[in-house]
Amino acid sequence: MKRIAIASVLMVIAALLLSAYRQDPLYWKRRMLSSVFSTEHRPTSYYQPSEIIAGSNGPASPRVAPELEHLTPRSLETATSYAEAQGAKALIIGRHGHIAYEKYWNGTTPDTVIDAGRFNAALTAIMVGLAMEDRKIALLSEPVANYIESFRERGRDQVTLEDLLHMTSGLGPDAPDADRAQAHDELAHDIRNQCLEQERTAAPGKRWQWQACDPQLLAHIIERASGMQYSQYISAKLWKPIGAGDAWLMLDHEGGTAHASCCLRARIGDWMRVAELLVNDGKYEGEEMLRPGWVQAMRTPSKANPRFGYQVWRGEPFQQGQGASEPYVLDDTFVLEGPGNTRLWLMPSMNLRILLVGSRDKPGQDWDDSRIPNLIVRGASDYVPKAAKSGTDVSNLVPNH
Repeated sequence: MKRIAIASVLMVIAALLLSAYRQDPLYWKRRMLSSVFSTEHRPTSYYQPSEIIAGSNGPASPRVAPELEHLTPRSLETATSYAEAQGAKALIIGRHGHIAYEKYWNGTTPDTVIDAGRFNAALTAIMVGLAMEDRKIALLSEPVANYIESFRERGRDQVTLEDLLHMTSGLGPDAPDADRAQAHDELAHDIRNQCLEQERTAAPGKRWQWQACDPQLLAHIIERASGMQYSQYISAKLWKPIGAGDAWLMLDHEGGTAHASCCLRARIGDWMRVAELLVNDGKYEGEEMLRPGWVQAMRTPSKANPRFGYQVWRGEPFQQGQGASEPYVLDDTFVLEGPGNTRLWLMPSMNLRILLVGSRDKPGQDWDDSRIPNLIVRGASDYVPKAAKSGTDVSNLVPNH
C-alpha cells in the first residue's frame, strides 16, 4: 500500500509538471537551461525566439603595435597573466581608434558571439542619447507619462526619463538581490506589461536599485518616440553606422518584447566599436553621432547612488570592499559590467578602452576590478600621474621607480 501511495504521489507531481510545461514551455525550457548552464555557456536555444539587430559588417578596426599607443610590454604581460588566471576568454585594448593589444583563450576570436549581460542596459542610455540627437526625445526631465499614458495613474506621473536612466524610478518592490531579480525577469513571459503595471513604491529619484524594468521602459519609450521597433532603431542609428555585425535580442515569447536589460548576443569585437564611441565623446571615426556632452551626462552620478550614472558604473567615489582593491587611477573611468567578471573599462582622458570577457569557470575569489585597468594606465609611457601630495612616496605613483 505504501508503494502504491508513493507511486500515486509521483504520478500527481508528474502530471502537474507536465501541465505547467504545456502552459508555458518557453519558461520551463529557459529555467532548465539556466539552472544547468552559466550565462557564458548557455546554448543558442536558450535565446530563442530572438530578434535580429541588422549590422553592416564594416571593416575591422586597424591593428597597431602596442608601443605605438604607448603601451608597455611589462604592464601588458602582467595584466594578461592576471586575466588568464581569472579564466578570461579575451582581453582587448584599444586607443585612438586602433586595437593595440588583444589576447584570446579557448578558441575565442573577435567574431565570437557572447551574451554580455547588463551591457544591454547601458545600450538603452546610448539609444536615448541618439533619440535626442534625432529629435525624437526632447528633455530628460520629461515625465514618462508623456510617452506612456498609463503612467498618469497610481502616482507615477512624477517619474521622469532621467529617473529611469539612473535606476531611481521608485517602481516595484525593494529587491536587494539584483542577480536574483535579473534571473526572474529573464524568464518573464510578458516583460513589457509586467513593467507597465509596476506600482510606485518610493519617491522618484530617492531610491536606487538595479532592476530590469527601468531600461525596459526606456526601450518602450524609444519605440513610442521613434515609431520603430527597438531592434530596428538600434540597427539604423547605432549598429550599422559603427560597422557592427548582426546581433540578436532575446524575446520574452514568440512575437513578443525584446529584453532591454540582458540577453543581447553580439560579437566581442563589436563592443569595442561601441567603446570607441563612448571614449570619443559620442564620435565614431570622426563622425559625431551623439551630441557633445552626452557621454559626460552618462557619467553624471545619481543622488541616490553616486557610483551609478546613466546605466553605467562610475569609478568614483571609491568604496573599499566593493570588488576593487584601490581606486581607478583615472578619475573619469566608467564601466559596463557583464557576467563572469566581463568588463568594459572606459577612460576618455586617455582615449583608452579595455574589454575583458570573463568566465565563471574560475572561482575568482581574488578578483580585483581595478587591477587590469590600473596596470595598463600606470604602465603607459604617456601616463602623467597626479601631482603628489606632501609626504607621498613617488615610487608608488610611477612604476619601476
